[in-house]
Amino acid sequence: MINTHATRHLIFGALGQDGSYLAEQLSTEGKKVIGVIRSSSVVPKAYLHENIYYVRGDILDSGFVYSLLETYEPTYVYNLASASSVAESYLHPDLSLKVNFEFVRILIESIEKYRVSSGREIFLLHASSSEMFGPDQQSPITEKTAHNPRSPYAEHKSMAHNLCLRARRDRDVKIGVAILFNHESPRRPLKFVSRKITHGAYLISKGIEKKLTLGNISISRDWGYAPDYVNAMKIIAENTRTDDFIIATGKLHSLEDMCRVAFEAKGLGDFTEFVESDQSLYREVENSGLVGLADKARLELNWRSSLTFEEMIRQMVIQES
Repeated sequence: MINTHATRHLIFGALGQDGSYLAEQLSTEGKKVIGVIRSSSVVPKAYLHENIYYVRGDILDSGFVYSLLETYEPTYVYNLASASSVAESYLHPDLSLKVNFEFVRILIESIEKYRVSSGREIFLLHASSSEMFGPDQQSPITEKTAHNPRSPYAEHKSMAHNLCLRARRDRDVKIGVAILFNHESPRRPLKFVSRKITHGAYLISKGIEKKLTLGNISISRDWGYAPDYVNAMKIIAENTRTDDFIIATGKLHSLEDMCRVAFEAKGLGDFTEFVESDQSLYREVENSGLVGLADKARLELNWRSSLTFEEMIRQMVIQES
């Protein structure tokens, strides 16, 4: 039985885009949140809320991970920790393997150990990625679509996803999986293309820069709004749904679309006057053109998106500074 004696939410990756929104949503609802962050992390003032307590430590240290479960006795654990840059996974595949797979193994083993020692169940929400499916799949992608990972990041996320499914099936670990398609927000780091575009439009509008250089702007993705996707994860956890759910909009937009909306939002007119495409920045493998079918989440979780693609990009531009 799930531990409900004192409901607490433990979030790994609490300062990332998704983790920070999740902690904020839960805190606003009056929930007790323990956010796990790196020892070197500085917590932005905007992320400080009365119901959130931050704990620093090494998530690859199994002793530290288990101590968190013993100390805080969480009802729900969210694995939002990720080395999530596809490009960086080529440069640092060992780090990607450790964070995206080895940590998941440590976490599942710690939850099992805690169940034996305490007699309490913990529900684990694991965030999977649409990158697992690869570029050659037929759209739309469903929960049953076969994986075809084509990058170190995608491979390691696929390994972790399958590990969660096996632990749920063979060892009855309570795990819900959200398979997240691309999702953006003003909290995206600048290394991600969505923020490169919205921040670039801001800099050009201020006269600080004259041009924005990108890779292949004809690629298309299924882009959604991060707080909406975080809300889906929260619903899965709080309903203890031990199942898999695609979280996506089912609509494709290109980077050209993103540039058009961002530059128009800053009153700059035609983005092609400011954006250059550099072939050296093209990826060898690009998951372009895949859309997710989120019917299961809509029907079974009553989940809906709140912002359109255009509204999301405009909001990101407005919040640039």
